[in-house]
Amino acid sequence: MIWLFGKVSNQDKIKSTRNRMSAELIGLRLFKDDLRVFFSIQWSIFVWTLKYLRHSVVPMLIIIVPVVALLTQLNLHYAMAPLEVGEQTLIKAKLRNLELLNSGAEITLKASDALEIETAGVRIPETGEVAWRVRGVSDGRFDLVVTAGDESVTKQMAVGGRMEGVSQLRTGDSWINNLLYPGEAPISKQSAIESIEIIYPDLDISFLGFGMNWLILFFILSMVFGFALKGTLGVSI
Repeated sequence: MIWLFGKVSNQDKIKSTRNRMSAELIGLRLFKDDLRVFFSIQWSIFVWTLKYLRHSVVPMLIIIVPVVALLTQLNLHYAMAPLEVGEQTLIKAKLRNLELLNSGAEITLKASDALEIETAGVRIPETGEVAWRVRGVSDGRFDLVVTAGDESVTKQMAVGGRMEGVSQLRTGDSWINNLLYPGEAPISKQSAIESIEIIYPDLDISFLGFGMNWLILFFILSMVFGFALKGTLGVSI
């Protein structure tokens, strides 16, 4: 990200703007007893800050594109943990066709022997969902099958095993959700089933003895390596 910022930004403008801001900050200390000059410098700092943002905003917008793609993949692999053997959770299917939900049509969930389906589907008309309580029986990665009427949609499921990416949601309701949940192909918009969601446990990553969400760790490491390498790469930020 630092390297890309250096390539797409006007480094000369950023350097000169930062130098001017530093000079104005020194002026604040030198003239802190002269209120007229002090507030004049405050206004200059505000103006130069806006100029700095003007030089930085376009490079940041360019960087956002690959960063969002990177974050969605990291979220797929490090946000959720597979269901543990013996652990319970919920699987929810959301229907587009509420008449199908309210008409009493058969809506079922089928899975491999690695998963025990403990309850029949509970219909929730307010949200258009059907929910099942399930329990992991043995390690495995397999497909669930949700059937509503004469239509079926599959969803990947992970129980135990090695730490790999787990897809929490399969949907097709919007391009934003398709971007945020890239683990599986989108469900057709013509399907009566809008989405299938598995409530996986959150994954806490151990770092320096602390358990934390992957996004916090990503932010910390990005800041540390960014400031550590900007001098080596010759980039002003």
